[in-house]
Amino acid sequence: MSGELLTADGQLQIGTLLMGTGTIYRVSALTGWDDLPPLDLADVPRPSAAGAYPGTIYAAERAITADITIVTDPAFYPAAVALLRAATVPAAAEAALAMQWGAQKLQAGVRCVGRVIPPDGYALGVARASLRWIASDPRRYTVAQSTAQTAPPATGAGITYPVTYPVTWPTGGAGATGTVSIVNAGDTDTPPVITIGSGPLTTPAVYRQDTGDVLELNTTLAASDTVVIDVLADTVTLNGAPAKNLLTDRSAPVSSFLMPPGTTGLALRAAVTDPSALMTATWRSAYL
Repeated sequence: MSGELLTADGQLQIGTLLMGTGTIYRVSALTGWDDLPPLDLADVPRPSAAGAYPGTIYAAERAITADITIVTDPAFYPAAVALLRAATVPAAAEAALAMQWGAQKLQAGVRCVGRVIPPDGYALGVARASLRWIASDPRRYTVAQSTAQTAPPATGAGITYPVTYPVTWPTGGAGATGTVSIVNAGDTDTPPVITIGSGPLTTPAVYRQDTGDVLELNTTLAASDTVVIDVLADTVTLNGAPAKNLLTDRSAPVSSFLMPPGTTGLALRAAVTDPSALMTATWRSAYL
């Protein structure tokens, strides 16, 4: 798991390589981690007055730069450089870069786009390297992932007719509410992953209780079917195959199902439900 090697403030982990406090890779400078990323402002200038009409604000990619001082025995220095090179190979897929500061562990998905390692360290075992990563998603997330599950709403027991008096009315027991609470302890919206499976479910839908927005699927899920809604990736899959075309016209854009800071309720509903069905939401608190 990303961040499992972090034990002290001032440490960084990329892959299985730990840098910073208590390691031979000392962090001498760090920029872009706690800084705001570049912002895209959609302000519109006022045509006949000073200033502008404030518009939406979107955060651009986050650039993170770390200056690393390698301090080790000259005999081990080539191996230390080899480990650093292996952990910073450019790749199409992002890897988790985790850091601990102020006893808080956060991570971001990054690709290494810059690495400078002077050759003079081989003689002394000391050299200052520079690393640069780009995070396409500027948010930083808690290392720990949260999960919540619910079955569809359960109904209480009914009464069987014909009735023989005196009648003992059933009280019903506590059942599933069909709702989960997404607790985002961060300071910016976070994208959950919502999984619906184990039908039968006819026209399954997920409602946001704060806005009333819905993601509704025009399909019937069998017991073996699984739908995955990935808000960050802006995708819907059915048994691993693209299924965004199943969204009904009243569905909100998948990418808009971001959970704001605080607590947000997500409700599972369907035209026809089965108590064995299950909705699972996974997320991480997010910080900008």
